[in-house]
Amino acid sequence: MRTEYNKELKMIKDEILLMSTMTEKMLSDSVFALNTKDVELAKTVIDRDDLVDAKEIELQLVVSKVIATQGPVATDLRRLASTYKIITNLERIADLAVNISKRVIELADEIYMKPLIDIPLECELAKKLLKLSIQAFINEDISRLRDVVDLENQIDDINEAINHECMNYMMEDANNIHQGTVFCLIGGYLERIGDHATNIFETVFYIVTGNYIDFNDLDDETINQTLGLE
Repeated sequence: MRTEYNKELKMIKDEILLMSTMTEKMLSDSVFALNTKDVELAKTVIDRDDLVDAKEIELQLVVSKVIATQGPVATDLRRLASTYKIITNLERIADLAVNISKRVIELADEIYMKPLIDIPLECELAKKLLKLSIQAFINEDISRLRDVVDLENQIDDINEAINHECMNYMMEDANNIHQGTVFCLIGGYLERIGDHATNIFETVFYIVTGNYIDFNDLDDETINQTLGLE
């Protein structure tokens, strides 16, 4: 029974890794499409959302079946039940990539008021955070907690900078109001993606330790205590 359970758990992790790869690609393509004004690429991102939705349903059914047939308890049950949250967060990241792609189409005929610098950077940080969190899940390893907190803070700071810069452009020229508003929305989408990636790591933390922690409340001393460095 244990051998079968381990086999099924590995399969679930492999499928979640695949879903994460699909989602990350949607995110990359949506921001690349924004930067290059590639409407056709943006449309493919929107179309791919159905594939991620289907993968979400498929994985939920697989996890439910394993719980029903294996009757896991204690850590095993916590591990399997927590995968629902990871799957849901991945699906929501895909939805936000779709939102970005819709804004690409909305701005297709406009000349950007400025080169895009912070939005692509925010995207790269969000992708790095997502990869880190998924790898933590695969390995059930929370040792990079500090990196997660640092990345989330960087994403928040960049999003704030985007909002501030766009507000300045909009106040200088009313013609920038629509575009500035859209770029603020996109920065917010990427900030939410960072939140979802952090949620995944928080779920991994729960799987490993059995405790929930709000990472927004962590300081250096608490992180060191959590990781057993003090």
